[in-house]
Formats: sequence, C-alpha cells, structure tokens
Amino acid sequence: MSSIVVYCRLSRSVAVRCYSTSLEQARYAIKEHNSRINALAHVTAKGEISPTTDGPLSGWAVAIKSNLATETAPTSCASHSLAEFISPYTATAVTALERAGALVVGSANMDEFGMGSKTQYSIYGPTYNPSGSSKTSHSPGGSSGGSAAAVASGMCRIALGSDTGGSVRLPAAWCGVVGFKPSYGRISRFGLVSYGSSLDSVGILARSVSDIRSAYRAIAIPDSNDMTCMSASLRTRIDMLGRSRSWITEQKAKPLEGVRIGIPQEFWVDELSDNALRVWRDGAQKLEQLGCEIVSVSLPHIPHTLPAYYTLALAEASSNLARYDGVRFGTRHKCPDTANLANASLKYAQTRSHGLGAEVQRRILLGTYVMSAAACQHYYLPSQRIRRLVQTEFNRVFALPNALCLPKFEVKERSTAVDALLFPTSTDTAPKQNTDGDECPVSSYVNDVMTVPANLAGIPAISVPSGSCNGLPLGLQLAAQYGDDELLLQIAHHFQTA
Repeated sequence: MSSIVVYCRLSRSVAVRCYSTSLEQARYAIKEHNSRINALAHVTAKGEISPTTDGPLSGWAVAIKSNLATETAPTSCASHSLAEFISPYTATAVTALERAGALVVGSANMDEFGMGSKTQYSIYGPTYNPSGSSKTSHSPGGSSGGSAAAVASGMCRIALGSDTGGSVRLPAAWCGVVGFKPSYGRISRFGLVSYGSSLDSVGILARSVSDIRSAYRAIAIPDSNDMTCMSASLRTRIDMLGRSRSWITEQKAKPLEGVRIGIPQEFWVDELSDNALRVWRDGAQKLEQLGCEIVSVSLPHIPHTLPAYYTLALAEASSNLARYDGVRFGTRHKCPDTANLANASLKYAQTRSHGLGAEVQRRILLGTYVMSAAACQHYYLPSQRIRRLVQTEFNRVFALPNALCLPKFEVKERSTAVDALLFPTSTDTAPKQNTDGDECPVSSYVNDVMTVPANLAGIPAISVPSGSCNGLPLGLQLAAQYGDDELLLQIAHHFQTA
C-alpha cells in the first residue's frame, strides 16, 4: 500500500500526529474528501501550480481563503457579486508564502464576505466538519471554515484565513486544528477584501503551532501597500520591549517557568458548557505543570464586547460593501423591465439584491442604521468608547507595555501583571450544520462571544486543540499583549506538545 494512501486514511482520524503534507498527499486528500466536506471552492489544476522555490516553506501545500486576492483563481468571497472576479494582483500574504516556497492548491470556501460563524452562507454550499462520527452534519465554524476543514482533512499543510471577530479561531477549535490571529497590522491586509477594516486580520491555520510559527515568520513583514501594516520601526520597538524581559531566556527546570497566565473571570459566561469548562480547567492545570503561575484577573467590560463588536463591524461593513453596485465592483444584474433602465437607483438596488446574500444584506442594513444620525449617538459612539475601555483593561493586565500607547519602555511589576491569558475559544463543540434555513440568523452571533475581545483590542490570540467531547474537538485560546506574538507562539507550542 502506498504511503499516500496510508496517510490519507490516517487523516480521517482526529488523532493525526504526522503534520507533514506534501503536494501529492494534499491532492490525494482533495480528491478523496473535498466532494463530501466542500472545503475548497476552487482547486488549482496540477499544471497551474508554480514550481516550488527554496525557502522555509518549500513544498508546503497551502489553501487560501476566497477573500484573499490571487491572479490564478476567482477572488469570489463566496458571493454571486464576485463569482467571476479575477484579481489583477495577488495579496501580499499570498505572495510572501509563495516566495517562501509554498504551493497554493486551492481557494477555501467561506461565509459570504466573511459574514457568518458556520460557513453556511456561501454560493458554493455549506462546508462540513471533518471531525466527529457524523462527518457530514456538523459545522466547521466560520467564516474561515473551509480553511480549517482543509487543514483538518489533510488537503493542505497550512491555510490562510481572515479573522474579524474570531473567524480563524472558532473554526480551528471546532475542527481540531491550530488557528492564529496575529496582532493587528502584523500581516499586511493588502489584497484582503475588507469586511471591518479596523478589525480584519489575516490569520493562519495548521495542525501544529510549529507550522504556524514558520508561516507567520515568512509573511509577517512590513508592506507599504497597507497603511495599517506595522512599520519596521514599530516592529523594532516591540522587539526592544520583548528583550527587556530577561527571565524569558534564563535556563529553567520547566519550559514555561516564570510565565504568568491570567484566567479572566468574565469569560465564565452562562452559555459556557460543562465540557468547555472542563477543558478550561484542564488547560490551566497543564500550564501549571509546565511551570506557569496561574492567577485570576478581571476585565470588567468583556460582557459588553459582543454588542459593541457587532455595532462597529456592521457599520464598517456597510461602508466597505457599498462599492459592490455593478459599476465599481460586482456583476451587474440585467433589468428585465426596459422602462426602468433610466432609474439608476433601481438598477443599483436590483444588482445588490441579486448579488448579495440574505445575511450580507441583513448586516448592511443594520450597519447603515447604526451610522444614521438618529442612531449614531446611541449605538456607534458608545461602542467606540467600550472598545477603548477594553483596550485599556488589556493594557492594565499585561506585564508588557503596549508599544502604541507608552512613550517609554517599562515592564510592569511581575507580581501585578500577566504575560498571557487563557480562556475557551467556544462555548461548546460544533453544532449541526443547518441547511434548512429555519434557524434564527441572529442566534449564531453568540458563537463569537469568546473571540471578539481580541479583535476589538487588536491583540494576538491563538486557539489550540485541547480536548474533545463525543468525537468533536474543543479548543482553548491564549492571548497576549499587542505585538507580543512570538511569546504567545512559544507558550502555545509548549502547551500543544506537552
């Protein structure tokens, strides 16, 4: 029996331990699983894959979320409005991966324009979770569910996604893989189709933190094409702050000795299941065994982050998606009634009604409302204040200062601050994938309750597989100070491999 066949049979199990995926293995897994899982919306033909180059990711199979621009496949965002759109340029993150030797095997399915948490709002149909006993019924999470399912089923070694409010970390937790959202601006957003510009981050999914770190180091580079991307000087300033912690490089009996981990009590929400709570407690004990000191911390405004996030994200989405009118971007709908051809507003309305799905239209309407003169004072501005308060609270609990906020570089007293936070990625295991259309759309918004705080504050966060229930994975989330991505990856690596 060939090694490829053996690999792909093993990849059907959650307990895969071999993290290497060659191009041949990836293509075999795509052939075996994609028709059932629907993880990839577009598969790169064998002859279209560029020859690999020497680099840290040489020969690695990579899947790209469908809202990242590529010149070889439609940048469709899983929407009718962009179904045939071929970008004239490639996203900076994708270009950096290819320069490092990675091979793009396809475009991953997603919720339309990143709006969803179950990868069910897509013109390509829903994606299904490859984990668990009923492999065709559970959700992989969203909106980067296609990327997570592709990694979990062996179709690629790493995948790129986008994370606006947990769209990388939630699918990672539900599919049993690692999902990393870096600090805002660490990875260039040039070529990423915008949803909420002040919240969007390009994220990475893989089966090991080690692979995440390799990919992150290849693509976390300054980019003059993206005004929100970290400058070289800011990256240097953050590195100086990190080097001020001499205890990190000291020889220790345990790998994480000296690290302080905070347990934020506000994440103990009513929706948290017993299984998620058990995994959270076990994770804290595991970190303690690795040498960490576990302390309780408080972030009082966390309960307000979910409504604040949806107010801000939808307001920005309303503005960003105004361009899909059939004139600037998007496929124009042909009006059958010739009498209405002179009515420009009607043509715009028909184009957007036919090109944008129900969930996208719902969020545009809500975002337009909160930005109206009557509602802005009551919803949008208070949400901005909550965002600032949340950022301040994170700065208060972390030992490392925020390089954007402080004029001088001082690490806080070790006895009163922490290096990272630990909390669940989701309130429970993956729910069933609903394809009947009878589910209340707003009910799925609560899935983001654990993930949106990191996006509001712009801090790095990573979801690591930490257990399962009835064959369905659960993940725990680690978060650190803005810019402290390397320490976060170091902690997550020891946590996963222990």
